[in-house]
Amino acid sequence: MNFIKSIFDLSLAINNLWLFSAVFLLLNMGFLILFPKYNIGKFVEAPKVKYCTMLNQITYYLLFFVSVFVPLKTGSTIFYIGLFVFISGLLLYAGSLFYFAVSEYHLPVTGGIYKFSRHPVYLSFLIITIGMITVSLSLIVFIIAFLHFYSLAFIIKEEEMFCEKKYGNLYTDYKKKTRKYL
Repeated sequence: MNFIKSIFDLSLAINNLWLFSAVFLLLNMGFLILFPKYNIGKFVEAPKVKYCTMLNQITYYLLFFVSVFVPLKTGSTIFYIGLFVFISGLLLYAGSLFYFAVSEYHLPVTGGIYKFSRHPVYLSFLIITIGMITVSLSLIVFIIAFLHFYSLAFIIKEEEMFCEKKYGNLYTDYKKKTRKYL
């Protein structure tokens, strides 16, 4: 019974999951400031998946909002495993954003980590979120993250169709030799 109670545990405290969310948000803001802003235009709007995009944005912000109230389960082995997973995801995320930011605007991003994964940003966000779920053992965070990644499946499909239209054979050749995630 104590385990079930801890999964639904919500409270407002300094030592909550928001610390992890804040690190992630600071990383995002740092890349927006440090790297060329014209590459922001490379992010794809997928109008055919409008409702999934809306679900994606709602769950993204809800995850950060809820993190303010989700306590960390510090002091256990599982916490440190989650911390390791979170930091690994952050490093992958930073590498993904770096290669995205320094790539040629008129070409698909295929260098660096993009040689191994067509969607390393989404993969890294999944790893970061798994780390956040692990350090908090929160069912609420898990449910929100599940809905978030469900919506991403549709967005990724639209982004790939967009890239095939925009970059033609460059992207289809890249797609043939590079895995979607890992």
